[in-house]
Amino acid sequence: MNFKSYKDLSSDIHNNIHQLQGAGYDLVVGIPRSGMIPAYMIALLLNIHCTDLNSFLNNARIGKGRTRKSASSLETAWDARKVLLVDDSLKTGSSMQEAVEAVHEQTPHEVTCLAIYVEKLRQSCVDLSFEAVPGPRIYQWNLFHQPVMRSACMELEGVLCQPPSGEALTDEGHYRDYLAEALPLVLPTYRIDCISTARPERYRERTERWLERHGIEYVRLVMRDETDDDEHERFEQIARHKARCYQASEARLFIEKERPMATRIAALSGKPVLCLDDSEIHRPGMLSVARNGKQHLVRMGIMKTQRRFFLALPDSAELTLRNAYRRLFR
Repeated sequence: MNFKSYKDLSSDIHNNIHQLQGAGYDLVVGIPRSGMIPAYMIALLLNIHCTDLNSFLNNARIGKGRTRKSASSLETAWDARKVLLVDDSLKTGSSMQEAVEAVHEQTPHEVTCLAIYVEKLRQSCVDLSFEAVPGPRIYQWNLFHQPVMRSACMELEGVLCQPPSGEALTDEGHYRDYLAEALPLVLPTYRIDCISTARPERYRERTERWLERHGIEYVRLVMRDETDDDEHERFEQIARHKARCYQASEARLFIEKERPMATRIAALSGKPVLCLDDSEIHRPGMLSVARNGKQHLVRMGIMKTQRRFFLALPDSAELTLRNAYRRLFR
């Protein structure tokens, strides 16, 4: 599984901005929502104006900041002479194609199409791309709103909700208050396959109430049997608890807050773990994969073969077969 973080996105744009400098673009148009992130980054590096697709189609006035002088001066979107249409990634090419068709139908402009990340076999669907990233792939900026949630395990504290601090860590009464009042960090769009948390089993009812109140859907909530181990033993026990749950599941990704825990889960499970603290995927060593992750490797091999087959098809045939495949195996 390939992962791109905000840091990767910034670096990849910076390393490829020379392809755009001096090309005469005076407006960057982002395809909402994810395309707006690289669109603004590119516009700032080129020092030109930026707007979203709908505003461009409606010839909206161009917003201007007071602290930065742009290399071009536009009053409305259609004052632009050369337009760069940007999306963060291209999978099938349908979103970009729809955007280009809307531009051609509603404006007099010809646009240059740029996708930051593309499937190698789809590079011909755009005028420009910065990097070929094979699937499966996930992006930090829309991770919790993608179907990958259906095949993900994750910790609760530090991932879905604010972790406990202060008196909640040492006082039972304050911890119970925290369980009811913890602030959510993200609210996933899709149902999560498994929440594997370090919280003791005796807090299940309170935890389930919090998840229900915030509309977080999940298939399984796996909690820990509480023991009185010292701090080092407790860390190892929690890591093994999460790794067992992850290893026994069909999940392809575990999402963890802290780096030491993420690396340990990856080693014990033989499967990849995304760490939010360093925005990296921690992968198990080959010995760990051989010992713990054989089934995971077989599943990944099958999925990669399927993906190559689908990408080699025309768009219409690919869509038809994908829908049939989902109906058959869902």
